[in-house]
Order: sequence, then C-alpha cells, then structure tokens
Amino acid sequence: MKRTGARLLRALVMLLCCMAGSPMAAPSVYLVLSGEADAYQRTAQTAADTLQASLPDVETIRTDIDALDTQTLQADDILIAIGTRAAQVLSQRPDQRLICSLLTEQSYSALPPAVAGQRTAVFIDQPVARQLALIRAGLPEWSRIAIVHGADSRDFVKAIHAAAPALGLTTSTAAVTSNQTLYNALQTVLTTPSVLLAVPDPKVFNNFTIQNVLLTAYRHRSPVIGFSPAYVRAGAVMAVYSSPEQMGQQAAEIALQSLRGAPLPEATHPRYFSVSVNPHVARSLAIELPDAATLEAQIRRQEGAR
Repeated sequence: MKRTGARLLRALVMLLCCMAGSPMAAPSVYLVLSGEADAYQRTAQTAADTLQASLPDVETIRTDIDALDTQTLQADDILIAIGTRAAQVLSQRPDQRLICSLLTEQSYSALPPAVAGQRTAVFIDQPVARQLALIRAGLPEWSRIAIVHGADSRDFVKAIHAAAPALGLTTSTAAVTSNQTLYNALQTVLTTPSVLLAVPDPKVFNNFTIQNVLLTAYRHRSPVIGFSPAYVRAGAVMAVYSSPEQMGQQAAEIALQSLRGAPLPEATHPRYFSVSVNPHVARSLAIELPDAATLEAQIRRQEGAR
C-alpha cells in the first residue's frame, strides 16, 4: 500500500510539474493589412512598436488579409484591421476582438452588426468640431463655408451645418448627383468667395478631380481646406489629418487596454492629429496664415478645454 501511495504521489507531482511548465498561451495581436500600400505598412509598424514597447512578451504578428487563413487564431487573440478591406473581411469573425483602423466612419458603419464589446474602430476622418476649429483658427476673417458632396457624405454635411452657427459660420452646400456635375456644384457654392471644405468622399474628391477642384476654387479666390497633406501639397491652404503613425499608435493603445482586461471602447475619431499648411497658396490669396504648429496648439487647447 505504501508503494502504491508513493507511486500515486510521484505521478501527481509529475502532472503538476507538466501543468506548470505548459501554461496557456498568452493572447497574440494580429496586424492585418488590406494590402501593400505605404500607409498600411507605416500604420502596422507603429502599432507593432507601441505594443512591443509596453508589453514585450505579447506576440505581434503582421500579415496580409489574404494570408490570414493560414494563421491559427486563438479565441482571445486581438485583430487590428488596417484599411477598409481588412475590416470588411475580419468583420465576418464576430467572436474575435477586432480593432479597425485607417478607414472612414462611413465604411465602418457599413460593416455587419458586431457582437457587443467585440469590435471598435479609430476612424480616419476628423471630427466636425476639429475641422471647424481649424477654419476659425486659420481663417478668422472668413465666415462662409462651401461644401460639395455625394450621397455617402450627407451625414457629415448635416453635422457641419448643425455645428457651424455656434462659431459664427454659415454653410452653402451642393450635392453631386447624376444630374449635377462636380463643376456645376462648385459654381453653385462659390458664387461668393468662401472657404471650400473638401470632405473625404472618394466619389467626389479623388485623384482625378483634385486639380479641377483646386483650380476652380482658386479662380473664385476661395481657399480650400483639404483632408490630407497631399491636398495641401497640391494647393489647399491647410488640412487637419491623422498620419498612419498616429492611427497605428491609437489602435495599439486600445489593444493594450484590452489585453489588460478593459472592454473595447466605442468607435471613435482619432485622438492624435497633425496640421499642414501651404503658405505660398495662402499668400497668393492675400491670406496671412499661422504656421502649422501654432494651429495645432490652438486646436489642442480648445479640445482640452471641452
């Protein structure tokens, strides 16, 4: 009996040792890119760096959306979708924690419904209040905003229209439809020189239309507010935007909070942002524009006061 008891004890000790030596794998974070574009790569790199700096023991795996099926996912792994296509595909996995980045609010709202607490996003579009704050800070003598838009950006335009009066601003809008061309819409809203606010609507503002939009506005002596540094380089007087690095940082911070036990927050606009200005175009329109750092600081002060 003693020998039997000793054998059982030794077996129990060995079992406990094996269990102690084989702990459950910690959750991994998958950075899932929509493609090979530079913006996706930069977002993923910053997200990986942020995660590793705070939790070096957490495995971060970068993969293309087309290669994800070759990965063995655990139930508690976190997916960070970088770009719209990755978000669309990964939203078909409702039981996996998903953080969407580098996509518009419109694209996110078109995804299928999510399980509560399992999905969130950092939109690439800037909040309405921030865009209006940029106009007020950079162009304080201008009070009229002109907007041309498509069907996909109607909600954004409504939000601008609702928020503008509190800042002493008025809006003039025209929709681009099958019967209303972009050129005609621009002519409608720029009858009086106005600040033309470009909206992130790819059916209206894209690589094929940017030059015509900027030239038409310039002929009407109307400054253009863009939504990317590319627009500023092309001729917009200024823009507020979030860089891929800023988007990657915020997505990683949300993942870190979730790894530490916090629930995924509601989808949100970006916390981090930058301002670009084109002083040469501004001067050609007789506009004295503050520098980018001054504008950024003023907007941050206003947001901090709210």
